[in-house]
Parts: sequence; structure tokens; C-alpha cells
Amino acid sequence: MKVCKFEKIKDEDEMKQVINCIQKEHPYVAVVPILAQLQEWLQAISISWFHEEDEVSHTTVNAIEAYCCTLANHLITDSHLNQEIKNRILECIKKIHILVEDKADLLIDKMIKAEIYGLSSDLFTYCLRQQGLRAQTLDTGKLIQINLERKPDIPYIQESIQQYIDENRNVDIFIAPLSICRNVYGEIDFMSEQRNDYYATVLATLFKADEILLSTPINHIYANRNCLREQHSLTYIEAEQLINSGVHLLYADCITLAARSNIVIRLTDTHDLSTERLYISSHDTGNSVKAILSQDSATFVRFTSLNVLPGYLFMGKILEVINKYQINVISMASSNVSISMMLTASRDTLRIIQRELHKYAEMVMDENMSVIHIIGSLHWERTQVESHIMDTIKDIPVSLISYGGSDHCFTLSVHTTDKNRLISSLSRQFFERQCAA
Repeated sequence: MKVCKFEKIKDEDEMKQVINCIQKEHPYVAVVPILAQLQEWLQAISISWFHEEDEVSHTTVNAIEAYCCTLANHLITDSHLNQEIKNRILECIKKIHILVEDKADLLIDKMIKAEIYGLSSDLFTYCLRQQGLRAQTLDTGKLIQINLERKPDIPYIQESIQQYIDENRNVDIFIAPLSICRNVYGEIDFMSEQRNDYYATVLATLFKADEILLSTPINHIYANRNCLREQHSLTYIEAEQLINSGVHLLYADCITLAARSNIVIRLTDTHDLSTERLYISSHDTGNSVKAILSQDSATFVRFTSLNVLPGYLFMGKILEVINKYQINVISMASSNVSISMMLTASRDTLRIIQRELHKYAEMVMDENMSVIHIIGSLHWERTQVESHIMDTIKDIPVSLISYGGSDHCFTLSVHTTDKNRLISSLSRQFFERQCAA
């Protein structure tokens, strides 16, 4: 069984692309976001409503009605289904008009938001019904409950989900609105948008899926997309180590939850739903290089000892200050007199660190740096891989190399101006040659 999650659907054309992908993938649950235009109008309603500009709010609600009816006319040509969805639109719009009349309140604002999220999902449901599928919108506002830590209470809701599935065995596909849930007080609520992938992974766990397709912005990932899946397949451990090192891939708990339930994760880009970019599972294909990930907006920092502290205390002092300000260290190298790091931190934070350490170290910074992570089975005994990497980068200035801390990652730090040249060289070395072979 499969779950698919889509993100950032801007217009009617992208809506059609998602529908085509759903028909191709045949998921049991499709998790869809609110359409971008509806999201903009939702924000406008909240602003005008809290400023007590009721007339402006009602005008925006009418614009939502007209927009949804236009989409229905374009996408749902069956007269019976067209009339049904228009009745649903009218019902939703009436509720929102009534809610807007109430005094501004955060709970009512969430209720308005939930109505429009549900309406956006209903449009997909009726589009799929027109394609002959028995589709139904999943009422996640009643089924998904979060605990005091604002995480889904999986054991608590597992039973209700199973009962819901048993009552709807004739349904081919459920359409779930993204992020809607219910809090511990029984009120309608939403999970953070930063956890969209996690929300979908929770649904995959609850529905006991064996595979989840996540559409997410991943234009910083480079993999061998023209050959066998094994050549862009990561293990849960490799993916988890990447995330823990600060690389934006998925919300960290996605990997933990998927690994616990043995759910395969497939990643596609939001702009190319048909091409699988990464495949994450428990199986290690053993390929030497599986993917290359880039990370921008990093800073190279070298701390050179002023010989005030002995080496072991100098190292401890540096790490103490880094920990104090919760700085993300991407990679690090050290000698008996200096420590070099690739960091992600604001200029203000770096200035504070410099002030705190000025008695102990000279601090040199280089901004506008990029970090390239080469991912795969890279154990130190595989000298051929190491030599190929070093041969590839011989003509490119490299500020820092981190190798040996993990059997799955070889990290290079370069100026951002050299990033594309380095990625192109690595791609030719490890991906194009694999295809040729």
C-alpha cells in the first residue's frame, strides 16, 4: 500500500499534474496542500478580519467561491459531479461568511482555515471521481490528534483509523488535507508546515503503508537519475546521518518513523513528479557514490591558538563556546595549533564568538562558502573511491575536507563560485560513467 504527499500546488496546470501522478502511482492515501491562491486569500481574510474590516473579509470569501467554481467548471465536466462539488463549495462559503461575522479569535481563524483546506481537498476528490476512482476526502481534523508536545499521538489514534478504514472498504483512494489535526483539547489545529513530510509519514504509518512518495523541494540533490534505482538508493542510516549533519533533506523524525515501520521513502521534486530523485530504504546497495548534496550559506572559520591554553584545553574552550550558542558545525578538522570548521551561523553570532575567544585564539572567517556532501558506501578501505574523488577535485580550490568521521559521507568545502564546477566534475566521474558502464 502506498501514500503520496504533494506540496505547493500553484495553479490549475499543476493540479492536473498532481492528478496525473495520482493516477499513475495508485496510492491509497494522497496528501495534498491547499492551493496557493487559496492560501493567499486565507492570509488576507485573517489580516482584514483581525483588523475588523468585515467587508474586506466577505469580499475575499466571495473571491474564493468564484475561483473554486471556475476550477470545478474547468476540471469536472460530468454534470452530476459538477453540481455536487458546487453544492459543497456553496456550503463551505456560507459557513465561512458566518464565521467571519464572529469576533476575531484564534480558534475561529483555525476553523476558517480548516474549511478552506477541506474544500481544496474536495476539489481533488471530485476530479478523481470523474476519472472513475471511488475517492473520498479524509477527515483528518477528527482522526489525527496531537499530544501536549504537538506530535501525533500514534497509539491513541491507531484504533480510530482502523475503524475508519473498515467502515470505508469500498473507497479506492483517500484525499487527506495537509497538516489538519485536533489538539488535546479537542479543538481544530494544524501541524507546522515545516513538518509536512512528517505529517504524511505519520499517515503512512497509521495506514500501514509499505511505501511513501514525497514531493518536496530538493534542487540541492544530485543523483544518477538515468540508470537503475540502486544507484540513487540510500539507507535509513545514511539519510539520518545527513540530516543530523545539517543537510536539508527531510524532517528528521520522518526517517526514524519510516525505519521503525520499514516504510520505503521515494523523493521527487515538486517540479518533476515523474522522476524519482532519491530512494530511502533498509537495503544497502553497496554502490560507492549514490548522491551528491550541496549546502549553501556556510562560513569557514579557523581558530588559531595564541598559546594561552594547552592544546587539550584550547580544543575544549572552542567547543564549549560553540555549544553555548548552539552553532551547527557541518565539518571540522584540527591540528595541534588550530581548528578549522564549516559553520552555519549569523554574522552577529560569529562576532559574539570572536569576542569571547579573542584572548585564546585568532579567528579568521570566510563567508559565501558551500559544502558538498558525497554520499554512499565510502569506507576507508575503498581506496579507489577516495582516489577518484581526490583526482576529480585536483583543479578546484578546496578549503576543508572531512573524511573518516562516517563511512557514508565525504564532505568538501569550497567557495560558492566554485560549487557548480565541482558538482559537474563529480557528476561526470560517478554518475555518467556508471550509466556508460
